Amino acid sequence: MKERKIEIATIGLIFASLPIIFQLTRFFFAILSDFLGRKPFFILNGFLSVFTNTVYYFAKTPLHFAFGKVTEGTKSAALWAVNRPFILEGSEDKRKALVHLRSSVHISMALGSLLAGFLIIWLLYPKTLILCILIGVAIVPVSLLLKDSESKAFSLKHAMGYLNLRNKGKVFTVFLLLFFMMGLSQGFRSEYVFPLFLDENGFKAETIGVLIGMQTLLTGLSSYMFTKKVRVEKLILLGGFLYSTLLILLGFSMGLSAALFIVILGVVDGLVAGGQEGVLSKITKKESYGTDIGLLMIGIHGGTTISLAVSGFLIASLGFLVPFLFSALVFVAFYVPAYILLKQ
Repeated sequence: MKERKIEIATIGLIFASLPIIFQLTRFFFAILSDFLGRKPFFILNGFLSVFTNTVYYFAKTPLHFAFGKVTEGTKSAALWAVNRPFILEGSEDKRKALVHLRSSVHISMALGSLLAGFLIIWLLYPKTLILCILIGVAIVPVSLLLKDSESKAFSLKHAMGYLNLRNKGKVFTVFLLLFFMMGLSQGFRSEYVFPLFLDENGFKAETIGVLIGMQTLLTGLSSYMFTKKVRVEKLILLGGFLYSTLLILLGFSMGLSAALFIVILGVVDGLVAGGQEGVLSKITKKESYGTDIGLLMIGIHGGTTISLAVSGFLIASLGFLVPFLFSALVFVAFYVPAYILLKQ
């Protein structure tokens, strides 16, 4: 988008469209998957991956990229509506299974980021997107190999029962609000913000790919190494404190120190992710895994949408310091109450 002369404030608004589209479609898919099974949505994700990258290949205007974000959000929703429930249904140690899922996601994303930085230089953006289209094609036959659970007849009455917060309990409702604060915090530093921050600090595309790849790889390794042995409430408290500290330091950093803090933040993100997965494994119910997780994610992505929409304007007018400080301070409103609640 920057290469095609789209302003930073507009980029923020375009990226803000993704989490809200993602969450709305994810929630719809999650409810359906509790009745119809998970496999159809893995297959849908493959088809939408091809379509989304095709849209980006031809995109030239803000409206084109916004449409790409709509299709990307729907594509991601088809996957994330069913991957956690699919794992939970086939696992005895549910927390460990979810941590393994997040670890594998981050490690594969890291490899993709590392490759993307170099491919963009060697092949340019359009040819790299063609490669993404081909990878999307491969998702469909792989999804067909999955063994799905038996489907059951859709019942609006049962679906509405799954959605009723009064049936979830007080802890579930409080964590829905806390996850909103988490999303509000993360939106100030997510998606386009770190790559653009590194670009403004003089790093080239291949270097940015390496740095973001290293950060994501450390997130996967950290969540795998630490979260199986440390209690959920301790993970959230330690990860939250380190998260806020690093974001404040990042706001005052430049050049190599900025790159170093971004990479180190990957370790902290792994602790936070492990704590989040631990909460999900504790407060969701077997008969409505998809719906329960979808409800909780409404909080995260609702908050992310708001802060992403604001972030572009803040960066354009005040620089990166203010959104990083907001991210650090708002996160305190998540991890302190979450620690107290889990401790009790």
